[in-house]
Amino acid sequence: MRNRVLKKISDTFKADKELFLMLGDLGVFQSRDAHKVDEFRCINYGIMEQSMLGFASGISIAKAYPIIYSITPFIIERCYEQLKLDFGYNKCKSLVISAGGSFDYNKLGPTHYCPNDISLMIKANCRDIYLPWNELQAEKFIGNILKKKCFTYFRLSTEEIDNYTMPKDISEIDLKEIKNDIFIGIGPDSYLLANHLKHALNFSVSTINEELINIILNIIRNGINITIIAGFNLDFLLNLLQQNNKSHKSIIDSNGCLTLIYSMDTKYDSAEKKISHLTSNLFFNRFKIK
Repeated sequence: MRNRVLKKISDTFKADKELFLMLGDLGVFQSRDAHKVDEFRCINYGIMEQSMLGFASGISIAKAYPIIYSITPFIIERCYEQLKLDFGYNKCKSLVISAGGSFDYNKLGPTHYCPNDISLMIKANCRDIYLPWNELQAEKFIGNILKKKCFTYFRLSTEEIDNYTMPKDISEIDLKEIKNDIFIGIGPDSYLLANHLKHALNFSVSTINEELINIILNIIRNGINITIIAGFNLDFLLNLLQQNNKSHKSIIDSNGCLTLIYSMDTKYDSAEKKISHLTSNLFFNRFKIK
């Protein structure tokens, strides 16, 4: 997935002079074609992630579109102040790409774990978040992102759930066909969790945006119970649902319930298998949306 994404960026690099690719000592070899096109616009910033974010926001104001790539906790948690102020508050545009979300680096210890990245990006006012399930989907998403050029978070995964195995996208739901409670997986780690918990996912989610929130609210208003599974912290979801729900009148007695199952943290310093981290500290919460 990583190689495919960086190749797509490199292929677009020559034609689009607004693109700057900034690497946190990651993906340097895979980005060699972009570096050959313009070494001024393809920069390996090393491990100075906070400086890299500050520089990126500056060139964004100057009408460039920076693409920032590093390991998840280094680019999200370590640089949260820059993300919150330089991009969220100042409304600068960039594409932040991370590798190693949640517990992808399962053997490298807590310095490389980050199940809170989505929550932090939402709090930094990023409302365009992508969690591709496979490399084909990732390549398609990158093409669309480079056309839109807004403040976007793109979460790469070590999981590769092909299009035949991946559940139908939630945007394709037909409420008239729904007879029972439904299970929705956000991001590819949800597939691992669902299998472990012996739940069959009915639908998948690859993007977190306003459209998704409206879809979830619409399902609940139709009296359908939803269980959402994710391999990362979902503490942001209720706030987004509440914000979008204020403008709608709903019949409370007929609303469905929302159950959240998600990984909040891990009890292990390291583990042989990622699923051991994902399931070591699972949260199960059930809500009635009014």
